[in-house]
Amino acid sequence: MKWTPICMFALVGIAQQSLAQSYINNSTTLQAGANFNIAGTAQSNTLKTFAGTSATGTAHFHLYNGDGNVAANLRWTQAFISEEGANNAGSDFRLFRYSNTGTFLGFGLAIERATGNVTVGNLTSTWLNFNPVGLAAPTFTTRSAGSKITLWNAPVNATTAGWDIGMEDSHIWFGVPAPLNTQGFKFYAGISQVGRLDGFGALDLGGQGRFKGWYTANGTGMAAELGVTAANIASLIGFDRTTGATKYIPLQLAGGTTSTNQTVLLLNEKGATIAPGNTAVNPQTALSVNGLITARQVKVTQTGWADYIFHKDYQLPTLAEVEKYVNTHQHLEGIPSAAEVEKDGVDVGEMNKKLLAKIEELTLYLIEQNKKIAALEEWKMRQEKKGK
Repeated sequence: MKWTPICMFALVGIAQQSLAQSYINNSTTLQAGANFNIAGTAQSNTLKTFAGTSATGTAHFHLYNGDGNVAANLRWTQAFISEEGANNAGSDFRLFRYSNTGTFLGFGLAIERATGNVTVGNLTSTWLNFNPVGLAAPTFTTRSAGSKITLWNAPVNATTAGWDIGMEDSHIWFGVPAPLNTQGFKFYAGISQVGRLDGFGALDLGGQGRFKGWYTANGTGMAAELGVTAANIASLIGFDRTTGATKYIPLQLAGGTTSTNQTVLLLNEKGATIAPGNTAVNPQTALSVNGLITARQVKVTQTGWADYIFHKDYQLPTLAEVEKYVNTHQHLEGIPSAAEVEKDGVDVGEMNKKLLAKIEELTLYLIEQNKKIAALEEWKMRQEKKGK
């Protein structure tokens, strides 16, 4: 065969090209290291990388905006971070973020290999952390079982937790780091705050509240409870549901216009008292009022009445006996003295009965006096007729 110069040149070019490149061939065994560039779409059943891991992170896949030869076009890398150790530590998954100039911005997604925790945010402050571990109430020193979503990872120490959403047996819980009224939960309608629950458990609502049914859960401790009873009665009570000590506790209502001029209604085992000032005095009877009562009508139920004065067997005191008693005691018989009223007060119903008795006695005196006057007038008329 006779080789032409053109054929010889082509063969030399092919030989030189084969020496300058390493080709990736289809094979069932691992291939030697090689670099490749594809202008189109790459397709493979399985794609493996062997970059290893490091404490600061080792990128396995690089995603560019445009030409991959320009470092400033780097936007995302898929990487491993942390060197491996005991208990499956290390080789944690990361998606790293980069700026418009290819500058490292932190991670956007992290999955911890040992725990399965999923975190969205950055390395210095967690925005959202998904924790796959079991059920438990909040604890402080670790992201323990129970913390399913960490909204913000506060510095964790012996007294401070984060802002978390978690689960324990039969309950979903929401947690703030500490029992402070400066921390809590707010509820917004648009940009307007309509409600707030703080770390002390104080609830502030901008609208009205409605409670249906009565409290029958396994709560504990002293509380003011608002609900509707089984008899369909709206009820506000003070109650201590501590195990072994369930009982009612005093209930106080207060209202006013300043911090010092309010009126207080206090209910306890003795009764109710209404009084001005910061604290109402303990009631001594079913209802005590320290102040003026204004009413359109007052009705007092009373057992027994003063009609016994008109019975035929009633012994009406003589006016001489009445005069003697008044001169001695300076008050009517059966009527409390001024000192007694000042000390013990007045039973309105009983006092009305006693006053009525005195009125009825006065009525009998008047009837008797009227009879005497009529008899005298008749005697006078007879005397005048005799004189004529």
